[in-house]
Amino acid sequence: MAETGARAALRRISERNTVRIAVTGLRQCGKTVFTTSVVHNLLAAGQWPEALPFLKAAGRIVAAEVSPLAGVPLFPYEESLAGITGGHAWPRPTDRLSGLRISVRYRSRRPLARLAGTRMLHVDLVDYPGEWLLDLPLMAQDFTAWSAETLARTQAPARAALFERWRAFIDGLEGGGPADEALLDGAAALYAEALRAAAADGLFLNQPARIVRPGEMAADDPLLRISPLGPGGGGPGTLAGAMAARYDEYRQRVVAPFYRQHFRTFAAQIVLVDVLAALKGGEERFGDMRDAVGAILQSFDYGRSGLRAWLEGARTRRVVFAATKADHVSSNQHPNLRQLLREVVARESNRIRFRGVDTEALALSSVRCTEDVVGEAQGQTLSMVLGTPVGRETETALFPGEIPAHFPGPRDWQQGRFRFLDFLPARVHGVRGLPQIGLDLALQSLVGDRLR
Repeated sequence: MAETGARAALRRISERNTVRIAVTGLRQCGKTVFTTSVVHNLLAAGQWPEALPFLKAAGRIVAAEVSPLAGVPLFPYEESLAGITGGHAWPRPTDRLSGLRISVRYRSRRPLARLAGTRMLHVDLVDYPGEWLLDLPLMAQDFTAWSAETLARTQAPARAALFERWRAFIDGLEGGGPADEALLDGAAALYAEALRAAAADGLFLNQPARIVRPGEMAADDPLLRISPLGPGGGGPGTLAGAMAARYDEYRQRVVAPFYRQHFRTFAAQIVLVDVLAALKGGEERFGDMRDAVGAILQSFDYGRSGLRAWLEGARTRRVVFAATKADHVSSNQHPNLRQLLREVVARESNRIRFRGVDTEALALSSVRCTEDVVGEAQGQTLSMVLGTPVGRETETALFPGEIPAHFPGPRDWQQGRFRFLDFLPARVHGVRGLPQIGLDLALQSLVGDRLR
């Protein structure tokens, strides 16, 4: 039915008063905690603006309200908050799409606008497994190209042993031979097993992503029975042709609809990166993290061409990169953490900025769970953190180590100097907001210009 003039006008007004934010990041980078903290601190800011000291509009927020987001499963805000504040436990990681809207009523800083009363900004937050973004590059790759790239990746030392059984199986297949469903399913089963093992081992660049994070799909869904094959292939009716058809069906029935439905209207994006975990994982896992983040950012072609040309209407205008869990190191290491993140995303950040999109990099802790303290160790005075490490029951003062300001060199990796610990959330009441580092700066970058 055609939209009436009045309805169209109301829709345009609503869109001007709405900012839709994609919460992006790889596994266990803190997306659920970030979304929970954003909502809770905006709810608190109406009475306690000190919850968000670097959000310039915090003192002008009157109140906020949470509501469902149309067409998106509801983000489990209450459940996540209860775990953080009462259960002394982190919420479950993101395993499927969810979202919510937080409507913020505020006073404008402009004298004439204030005469008209308060204003409203709707902040739509969409949280989803970051691995799903790794599938968008598949839209620009045919089956042969994807197979060749994946085979090369599985030969890297960190993956070789995990994919050995699968490689031995496909080495015995003849791509140009007649299609055989049993052989296709056998290759797919071994590939899925290896891919899940790679994810469990701390590796990130795993495609198709839904094999690792199926979300609302069943783990044994026929659409997920995909595997790369070796060189050599054929047309319809051959083994390679049949697997290519499965690959194309996955792209058209899973990847394309997800992006078309959810990624056309994002005005801003925050990309959360667990730099500390990547450093702790060693040189290969750090490199794998860089490649995965790069693949995610390549997926969002912020111009009007390339992979995103088929996503008409995309209009992302701002991207914030955030190194999470900044409270797991002392505050004097935050500048280095931020600088290292800038190097990780430098190439893609430059490409995004060239297309007229603002970017920013910062160190962030969505929920601060440690305090900075000074301690003595081996006759030296050191900057330490005081918190409860995961697996322990009491607070401990620890020297967490130092962050390099640049990419680590061979000596850094050989010495095994990166041994950062994870911490449990501190026990807080939470009425006046959740303690945070940099969350207010992230909000200022994402929505500050909309709260004028």
